[in-house]
Amino acid sequence: MSYESTMLEQLAMPTRKQVEQVLLRALLKHGGVIKEFGSGQEIVDEIADDFGLNEHQRSAFLQTVYRKENRVKKALLWHRLLFRAADCLAKEKLVSRPTQTIQLTKKKEWMLTEKGFDEALKLSNIPAARKDFLPIKSYEVQKIVKKLSESPRPENYNPFDREKKVNRVTRESAIRTRGFRQAVIEAYSCKCSVCGMIINSPDSLSWEVEAAHIVPHSSMGRDDIWNGLALCHLHHWAFDVGWFTLLDDYTINVSSQVYSLPSDFGKLGDYEFIRVLSRKSTRIHLPGKSEIHPHHNAVRWHRQNIFHK
Repeated sequence: MSYESTMLEQLAMPTRKQVEQVLLRALLKHGGVIKEFGSGQEIVDEIADDFGLNEHQRSAFLQTVYRKENRVKKALLWHRLLFRAADCLAKEKLVSRPTQTIQLTKKKEWMLTEKGFDEALKLSNIPAARKDFLPIKSYEVQKIVKKLSESPRPENYNPFDREKKVNRVTRESAIRTRGFRQAVIEAYSCKCSVCGMIINSPDSLSWEVEAAHIVPHSSMGRDDIWNGLALCHLHHWAFDVGWFTLLDDYTINVSSQVYSLPSDFGKLGDYEFIRVLSRKSTRIHLPGKSEIHPHHNAVRWHRQNIFHK
């Protein structure tokens, strides 16, 4: 038995397989990514707390003696166990390594793959049917996000995808759809572009904000960031049915039909979520990069085809 194995046994540390399973659940909880296991990282203590490790188990050192260099290298046993578990997950293609992830996100993180996402859902007793609606990052989806976010902004953008098959869902199209949602929600910092609402679920698995198509999916609208807006549920519905639209300068334009509504319609207590937008010239909250702002061709189509003047 090796020196490391002996220490793991003497300290009654969890098995590598147990750590692998907890790591997958932790990745799901943290949106699909966790940082490297350095000192001071919250995830290191969080997983240790899950196992109920005592202070001695958390702080035990492995010592490696380099005689030629006359030095001793120390490494925390718990950190080593976390790394070995994550490394095994990477070999099984359940996560991407930090050296791979940094090429996509410019951050050194462990990230779920689609295969790892499926396994994490299973371990967390979450139905697989919820997968397409959870804003969890995966390596494959982040490839789509990177492509959508960094593509050159076209001058004459066509917001229609005539080859889109509305009724046929494949693995590739599902990943593309999730990539669109993730790219739009990240671009708007998880906030509604109209009211600024930002909130997630208590388990941190989902955001209230949604990625809305400007030219709708049902009209063959593209899954491109230029055809997307981040909207809360209420404003998503109101935008889709034509209660408001956008002008070319991204100012909100509200339907004149709002003045024909009964006085108790469109209210949340004392808050009038549609009428309030018509009382002053309000510009939506936009991403910092102008290259990913909604394209005027998509906005004009919505104004001419969905909006009720």
